[in-house]
Amino acid sequence: MDSKFPQTTTAQTTLSNHITDLVISSFANKLFISVTQFGKIGSLVLVRRDVNLEEDSTPVYSVKSLLGKDQAEYHILARHLYERLQLKKQLLFGFALHSFAKKDLEEIEEFICSNIKKVNQQ
Repeated sequence: MDSKFPQTTTAQTTLSNHITDLVISSFANKLFISVTQFGKIGSLVLVRRDVNLEEDSTPVYSVKSLLGKDQAEYHILARHLYERLQLKKQLLFGFALHSFAKKDLEEIEEFICSNIKKVNQQ
C-alpha cells in the first residue's frame, strides 16, 4: 500500500441502544477519530502534547475546540482518550454522542481502543 494514503478503519456497534459509528484514520502527523451516534462528525477537538521545559517532566497538553461547542466535558474526554492511547502525534477527535454519562463514555473508549489496533496493524 502506498504510504501517502492514511490508514483507515471503520466499525459499527450498538452502545446504550444507539447505533455507534467509528472511523479511525492515521495520518503522518495526526490521528483522526470520529465516533458518532447521529451520523455526523459533531464537535471537533484537537489534542497535542507540548514540550515541558520544567524538571519534573509532567506532560503538558493543549486541547482546542475547532468546531462545535467549546465545553470542558469535550476537552476532558479528548484529553483522556489521548492519554489512554499514549499517542506521540496529535489527535483530531470528532464526536456526536447522545450521552456523556461515565458508563457510556467508558463503553465508547473501549470501542475505540479495540478498533485502533486495526489501524496500527495495517
